[in-house]
Amino acid sequence: MTNDDLPVRLLDGPPLDGAEHRVARQRELGLSNVPDARFDELARKIVESTGALAAMVNFVGDQRQYFAGLAVNADSAPGDPALLGDPGREMDLEHGFCPHVVTRRKALVLDDVYSYPRFSGNPVVDELGVRSYLGAPIIDDDGTVLGTVCAVDPSPRSGAEYNGWGQRSLDVIKSVASEVIAEIRTRQLVESTLAAAPGSVMITTIPGIEVLHANTAHEQLFGQARQLGDPATVSFPDLTVVGVIAAIEQLQRTGEPCVTAPVRLATDGRSVLFAVVPVRVPGHDAAVLTLGMIDTEAAHCAGVAGDLAASLIKLCD
Repeated sequence: MTNDDLPVRLLDGPPLDGAEHRVARQRELGLSNVPDARFDELARKIVESTGALAAMVNFVGDQRQYFAGLAVNADSAPGDPALLGDPGREMDLEHGFCPHVVTRRKALVLDDVYSYPRFSGNPVVDELGVRSYLGAPIIDDDGTVLGTVCAVDPSPRSGAEYNGWGQRSLDVIKSVASEVIAEIRTRQLVESTLAAAPGSVMITTIPGIEVLHANTAHEQLFGQARQLGDPATVSFPDLTVVGVIAAIEQLQRTGEPCVTAPVRLATDGRSVLFAVVPVRVPGHDAAVLTLGMIDTEAAHCAGVAGDLAASLIKLCD
């Protein structure tokens, strides 16, 4: 454990800055506020390696925190210390210790929250029973702090008798943060592939139809989504009007790709249609890709969508 990881009593808790840039960068990298299988896997690695009760891969936004990766120790026995409630996937910025990690850009080790008056009054202490915390920042290649990887436990970790966090646990959490960054680089390849597509592209979850990815061409047609991870009907209401939502629902029922009827663009009179095909992307083994192309035949649009989906699936292998 280094000196950089220790001086938590000296923190003044400055407000999070750069939130707007951080959220924009998360979006640029294709990081959405939905549960992610790969990040869940990395959270489980923390739990298994440190013995913590729970661990998260946490992307810190401008108004909330979202645990895209979440794992809880399933081996806890009856009578073992437990959290007082379910942390869920979302948390206010005022709750928890991850915002401090984002602000200071360094790991934070709290062996026993009660030993630090600066942190003992945090809502997660009384509401969830968090007694110890370990977190490290997720720092993107451009220097943006996107969030944290962290572990929490309802027991103190302040001595050998409590199985203290120690250097090994700190090394684990920092190593997983590096793995998260490596995974994010793969997500950048998804965004690059969609940017080069010959039309508007959106990728949504199954079955909730939340938006995972949307390229610039898609947002030129339907407007910019406020937040990746919101339902498509909220982010892009006009998708219902042009038949895209119905096509996605049909694919989810039948498993078969489909194409919408052409819709005339009010701006220049050209027509656009949308092919809907199944796809896999990193973190999501089942998703839906929607490709919109202007002045083309249905068969051609469907073929291009299928080729695009195949190229994205390769990124998962």
